[in-house]
Amino acid sequence: MKNILRTIAATLILFTASNKTFAQCMAVDSGTSGGVLCLYADTMDNWMYVGGGFSTSGSDTLYNCGGWNDTLFAGMGMSGNWGTNDSVWCFTLFKGNIYAGGSFTTAGGVAANHIAMWDGVAWHAVGNGFNSAVHTLAVYNDSLYAGGDFTASGSTSIAHIAKWNGTKWHQVSTGVNDDVDAMYAWKNALYISGDFTQAGSLTVNHICKWNDTAFSALGSGLTVSMMMMQCMAHSMVVYNGNLYVGGMFDHAGGTAMNNIAKWNGSNWSSIGNVGTGMGSDIVSALCAYNGSLYVGGNFSACASTSSNNLGVWNGSGWSTIGSGMNGSIHSMAVYNNKLYFGGTFSSAAGTSVRNLASYSTLTGIEPVNTTINGLLVYPNPSKGTITFSGLQANGTLFIYDALGRTINKQTIGSNKAQIDLSGQTPGAYLYRIVGANGQPLQTGKFMLQ
Repeated sequence: MKNILRTIAATLILFTASNKTFAQCMAVDSGTSGGVLCLYADTMDNWMYVGGGFSTSGSDTLYNCGGWNDTLFAGMGMSGNWGTNDSVWCFTLFKGNIYAGGSFTTAGGVAANHIAMWDGVAWHAVGNGFNSAVHTLAVYNDSLYAGGDFTASGSTSIAHIAKWNGTKWHQVSTGVNDDVDAMYAWKNALYISGDFTQAGSLTVNHICKWNDTAFSALGSGLTVSMMMMQCMAHSMVVYNGNLYVGGMFDHAGGTAMNNIAKWNGSNWSSIGNVGTGMGSDIVSALCAYNGSLYVGGNFSACASTSSNNLGVWNGSGWSTIGSGMNGSIHSMAVYNNKLYFGGTFSSAAGTSVRNLASYSTLTGIEPVNTTINGLLVYPNPSKGTITFSGLQANGTLFIYDALGRTINKQTIGSNKAQIDLSGQTPGAYLYRIVGANGQPLQTGKFMLQ
């Protein structure tokens, strides 16, 4: 009885504090034995895919890629043929399957030149693949695009960016003149960034957009003013209705700004320098999470804020998370309400980790006014199966544990749902009902005995 009362009290505290932040980085299982280069959250099957240059996570055999389900890692492949034979640089979801790109030439023992498709059970080649590494994948206008440092697919010449037609790869217009490192679909265009300076015959300076017919420049693009310094754009994300670009540069649109820039669709502007323009710092990863823009890479400051490889921009000022990371951040992704960091580091905000960490600003779910009249949640407390009666169809029901982690998600198809939670630890749990339009309808709590 005392334990139940303590749990109920903790739940009440949880709801009272639901607008506060929980600023602690956590280890993700045993991490990885080598650097993490990419993270991808598959919202369809609720897995996060982790890629890079590693062989294991603890006792789990992975070989450069694996799936994480918020509890454990799973290898991609069959016993003896796990993963890929070299680094994985990127993932994307296309028509129900996961596509991976990288430096590898085999996946699950299958010949696959730098790109492969994972159907959840086995790996498959994707046409002839490419003659060199794939750095980025994106879906635009219901088509799969690949970018990297390749120049051919089989006997077909392809200059660094390609489109898959379901049978083979073909060049996008006349391609670009150097590596493609990132792609992002936004506002009816595919934004492309990297080491290149030309797209077809057009001067674009490291970033351009493709509208399925032609390339166009984003002003004068990204440049450097120092001799012998290499300019590059490695990451893109949309935050608060603007496109943010990170990399290694000291000017955007002719205006001085170091390594990060904002594009509003017409003009470039600065949110403050990240690192210096001396060629020693780089922004490698950008991610929007819970109202803020998270910036990762290899740098020691964001504007006047000291920051070890990690900065947080809230739209008006910079901050960081604890002591940041003691090594480079290469990728970030949001999965099950948490922000994940991947890279080459052993400490995340003071927590001992291995190249992979998670972070949450949530301690629960924010309460909303009840709008579902007659909703019943029973039995409460429950010994395993919890019933929701009086639901509105065409919404989604989420169940969270006391740390705010999603443990169950169901589409509502009728006025009643029964959920088996018999495998969960006894204690307090939270539910959230969201309408078909994404509007929260009701939150509440229940107990498992």
